[in-house]
This record gives sequence, C-alpha cells and structure tokens, in this order.
Amino acid sequence: MRTDKLNLAVKSVLGDGVKKLLVKVLFPWRNNFILFNISNRAQNNRVNIDYWDESNNLGDTLSPIIVEYMLKQQGLSLTQNVSGKKHLYAVGSVLTAGIQDATVWGSGVLNAKLSYRLEKRKLDVRAVRGPVTRAILMDYGYDVPEVYGDPAIIMPEIYKAVPLKNRKKYGLITHKDYILNEKYEENEIARLNICTDDYESFLDQLVSVDVVISSSLHGIILAEAYGVPAILLKPQVDIVKYYDYYYSTGRINFPMADSIEQAMLIVPVELPKLDTIKEKLKLSFPYDIYGEVQK
Repeated sequence: MRTDKLNLAVKSVLGDGVKKLLVKVLFPWRNNFILFNISNRAQNNRVNIDYWDESNNLGDTLSPIIVEYMLKQQGLSLTQNVSGKKHLYAVGSVLTAGIQDATVWGSGVLNAKLSYRLEKRKLDVRAVRGPVTRAILMDYGYDVPEVYGDPAIIMPEIYKAVPLKNRKKYGLITHKDYILNEKYEENEIARLNICTDDYESFLDQLVSVDVVISSSLHGIILAEAYGVPAILLKPQVDIVKYYDYYYSTGRINFPMADSIEQAMLIVPVELPKLDTIKEKLKLSFPYDIYGEVQK
C-alpha cells in the first residue's frame, strides 16, 4: 500500500477556494497523474486504474483486484500494453476525487459539492454505482447508461470466504474517519477493521458474524454481497454515496441507526437481489479499451 503523507497533509490545509484553483491549474496535465496525486504518475501505454491509495481502505484497494479478475476472463492483464495513456475508474467514490479523462465502470461521486470537477472532462461511462451518480453526470451533459453496480459485488466470485470458529452475533465496521464514542460488548460484537488491504482476512471475519453494523459503504456492500444482513450506522460525512448504492438495488427506504445500541434493535433491510445487477455490470466491462494492443 502506497501512502503519500505529504500529499494528504497539503490537501488537508487547502480550503475549497484553493482546491478549485488547483483544479484549473492542473487540468491541462490531468491525464499525467492518478486522481489528484501529482507524485503518482500515470504510465504510458497502459490502462491506469485510478483508485484511492493514499490511505488504507479496503473498498478502494479492491479496484485493481476486481479489474484483474475481469481481465483474466479474456486472457488479458493489468500490464497489457495499449496505445496511449488511458485511465479507468472502477471501485470507489473516485469520480470527483480526480479530473482525468477516463472510462468509468462502476464508480460514484463522493458528494455534490465536488461535482464541479466533472466539468470539461471526457468520460466514457459504461456503468456507475447508482442512480444518484447517473443523475449528476447527466446534469453535466454526459451520456450515462442505466447500468448500476459497485464492482465490489463481484468479490464472492474472486474469493470464497471461510468462516472463523468464534462466531459473533454482530460485526462492527466503521469508516476510516468515523469517531466512535460508544462502548460495546466485545463478547457479542466483533470489531472488523476495514482500514486494510488484506481482503481475505477481512472477508473471513465478515462471514463469521450474523449481522453487520457499518458506517463504511463497502462494509455494507461486501456484507450484502456475501449474504450477511447489514445495518447502516449513520455516517458522519458524505452521505450521498450510501443513497446511491441502496437506490441502485431498488431499495428506496432503508433504516439508518444513530448508534450501535439502536442498530442492535433494528431489523436489517432485506438483502438485495444482486445476480441481475452483477451480470449487467460484468457485461459492461470495457474490454475494448484494452483492445488496441501494441505488437
């Protein structure tokens, strides 16, 4: 996992006005780096996968794993030589975390206030996380097919999770920025750390609980993909992406707990039927951008 502490530190002190100015300054060179990390250079003659790798967060780090799995279905690889320098946005709320011209397969927006970063880009959209992202992109003039799905729902095809012996009733997952002030019974609740890139260990723990309580979006998505009911613990920031995911599965109404104690009293929303969503998402994978192979 590559962590650029300086880049994070710089961005943490920039106000919104400065960030907008930074977008204008960097825009002409946007395709030469990954997202907004100018020290992470995009490779020539490659399809560069743009995903958040400045801090450990499992949902983000699954992007190259899932893309590699899809490529192998056609005998391709992440290191496939292609003509030019290309960008692919897959897992994560990265559409507004960068300004690249890119092919979009399953990504979403983080929040509406960053939507100005969608202006004047060339986005070839094959699928998005959900209808909220689709609506925002269409407002900016992009052609967006009604194909939804976070690529993380494909993970059960990639890794068969193995339950642990010590099963717990609840699994608690908190987003990396979530401040947890509550105490909880450790004999009943397992704490699952999603700030990792060890997906096998995490998923083994995930299928070892009866119900997931999560403020992390990919905690919810992965739980439901593996058939574990999940309850959303009210996020402290960036709530748009959660609606995006739930709406993509046809669930307009879903419970949201204000606390762990309240979550334990809630009946989880019915698990989504993901088979059709998954198949449409897989059919939309942009194999063609890997097609201009150099001899």
